[in-house]
Amino acid sequence: MSKARMNVEDDRLSMLPDDLIYRILSHITIKYAIQIGTLSSRWRFIWTSMPYLTISTLDAPDLSEFVNHVLSRRNDQIEVCSVKLSFHQQFSKELLKTILDYAFSHNVQKLTVACFLNGHIAFPLNPFRSRSLKYLRLSGSPAGPGNGNCIIFESTWELPALTTLHLDYIMVDDKLHGHKSFLQVCNLKESYHKFLCSVGIM
Repeated sequence: MSKARMNVEDDRLSMLPDDLIYRILSHITIKYAIQIGTLSSRWRFIWTSMPYLTISTLDAPDLSEFVNHVLSRRNDQIEVCSVKLSFHQQFSKELLKTILDYAFSHNVQKLTVACFLNGHIAFPLNPFRSRSLKYLRLSGSPAGPGNGNCIIFESTWELPALTTLHLDYIMVDDKLHGHKSFLQVCNLKESYHKFLCSVGIM
């Protein structure tokens, strides 16, 4: 009787449409999306075709190896709609570059980066370019003065499709670009000039 009940529950999970399953799994990291596949035979490999990628430094002791494992087994024909990154521990530029390169090459539309570390965060892409990115959110740690996060621009930003930009607890530092304004550094559309001024970036 318990076996029959398990089969019914398994069937209910299997009957859910892919889009709904993707939405459910988008609220957890890719690590748990893989593990939760044991709930249903149909869910076992569905993470490989998810258009959402949520990655945390808490996912694995060796995050670089884990990320390479995930990206190499993901269906490369599926575009990436959204990428969420959460950094609670130290990470390498190479790891960040690997993830962003993959996201940009798969036409990511929404990128969220949350960092809960003190110090500087560098975006290593040269340049930081995406023709598909519409939404960008960078969130630092709400620490006291001098202990928060600082985004260092190591290259220009070219985001012609960007319509939404959120900066939370982020101090912009464009010293590497001399006296260029933030607008010039990021190569954002002219329509963002008034917005950037309003939040005190320029």
